[in-house]
Amino acid sequence: MFCVSQLTIEQDKRLLWNNLSFDLSAGERLGISAPSGYGKTMLGRVLAGWQAYQQGQITLDGLPLPKHGYCPVQLVPQHPELTFNSFRTTGDALRDAWSPDETQMAHFHVNPAWLTRKPGQLSGGELARIALLRAIDPRTRLLIADEVTAQLDPPIQRDIWQRLIIESQQRGLSIIIFSHQLALLQQICTRIIVAPV
Repeated sequence: MFCVSQLTIEQDKRLLWNNLSFDLSAGERLGISAPSGYGKTMLGRVLAGWQAYQQGQITLDGLPLPKHGYCPVQLVPQHPELTFNSFRTTGDALRDAWSPDETQMAHFHVNPAWLTRKPGQLSGGELARIALLRAIDPRTRLLIADEVTAQLDPPIQRDIWQRLIIESQQRGLSIIIFSHQLALLQQICTRIIVAPV
């Protein structure tokens, strides 16, 4: 179980999240809805262990997230291009995590030819799909998705969310989805937290 207890996050002396608490079991899909500029991106980075926080506790099965080696909590940020090394191919970046087959790539609309290219040779939407595929490594237990399909056409968005729901149901993958689109969260989530305004 992923547990967040009394989490407080500040940035530049501005309070973003105060005493946020929730638990997430295997296979749950939690939506977090907040307007643009609220601090969703910062929260995602904190929950994935990428960023420090001021107060509270984040645990997985009662233990802190690992600081070294592979972490079973994976974040795909709103700008996934920032998570790729510009000097390496996207295929190298993907294989650092795992080696999906062509069927698994097709589930996320990833063209195998893209994996021979460097990040600067691909669009933001293409990189978003590769980043999602990389993040659902079979070892991943919690996926944090920050507006990850915003750059994609509606039919591709729909296919990818349907696939993520299947992953959630079949393997118990938990997902936290950040979006300011409440209607989207209502379609795909088992539970939603709406940030106070």
